[in-house]
Amino acid sequence: MKFVFLGTSDTGGIPLHNCTCDVCQEAREHKISNRSTCAYLELEDGSIVLFDAGYDLLCDKFNTHTIRAVFLTHFHADHCLGLIRLRKSESKIECYTPQDTQGFGDLFLHKDSINYSMLQPFETLEIANISVTAVPLMHSKPTVGYLIQTPQKKVAYLTDCACIPEESCVFLKRAKIDHLFLDACYEPNYANTKHLNWESATKYIDDIGADKGYLVHASCKTLVPLKESGKILKYPYISQGFCVEV
Repeated sequence: MKFVFLGTSDTGGIPLHNCTCDVCQEAREHKISNRSTCAYLELEDGSIVLFDAGYDLLCDKFNTHTIRAVFLTHFHADHCLGLIRLRKSESKIECYTPQDTQGFGDLFLHKDSINYSMLQPFETLEIANISVTAVPLMHSKPTVGYLIQTPQKKVAYLTDCACIPEESCVFLKRAKIDHLFLDACYEPNYANTKHLNWESATKYIDDIGADKGYLVHASCKTLVPLKESGKILKYPYISQGFCVEV
């Protein structure tokens, strides 16, 4: 079983529209289009479990797949825009969310084929042979990350966040995580109260003690200073298509 990323960038994506920085130009040259952070598991029967739905081509990517569940981290557009089309599916789709009564756009008003269920903090759901636990995070909207447990591995998908509450840190430490994916939207000199940067994210990964750590939700403006300086981070930023065996 693989945990696969459809995108690993921030809202603007890489390449960013009309941006001529080295990171965006290189992406264009290699025909790379790294969009909003979103991932999936393909289960043994071929069905899909989605983590976030900001990838706007979900209906094309999984046009004939059964989507067993969607786990949203929060209701910002870059994490749920794909639901606008997916809600017109001929099949019913279960979508699990944090405690947010506002949602995004008219998703709650016109639910169509999607059934929304709000998760309690640290609530765990079982789907086939995996379990998914909602882990509270601090962001500008109600937000959770997810601890995903398969028979072989434990994966933490934590995006977006400005900080990880102490109770969540304790929970994650006890889980003994194999792969931890964490928001590091900005470089350290950029002041922001909604997202982590690569230094603060590194400290969290070290503190939680995951076997392997990875950074997500970057923009080209985050990656340009790394490219120009040649700085090597302890935990790498990953790109669209990155996957791990779970």
